[in-house]
Amino acid sequence: METTTMTIPAMQNEAIAIAVAKALESVDGVDSVHITLAHSRARVAFNEALAAPRDLRAAVETAGFVVADDAPARKSCCGGCGG
Repeated sequence: METTTMTIPAMQNEAIAIAVAKALESVDGVDSVHITLAHSRARVAFNEALAAPRDLRAAVETAGFVVADDAPARKSCCGGCGG
C-alpha cells in the first residue's frame, strides 16, 4: 500500500471535496481517500500494483479540477507517520 498527498487548489467547499473524493475512489486500486479542506488536500492510499499517482491525477483532472504540480511528489508507505 502506498499513500500520496495531492493539493487541489479549487477544493474550498464540501461539494467540491465530495466530487474530488468520488473521482479518486473511482480509480481501481484506491483503498481510501482523506480530504482536508483547510489545506485543499487529498491523501490517497492505493495499491501501487493497480494504480499510480498519474492515474489519481488524471481522475481529478477528468472531474474538472486542477492538481497542483507538487501534488504527487509527496508519497510514503502508508501515510501514518507522514514520512
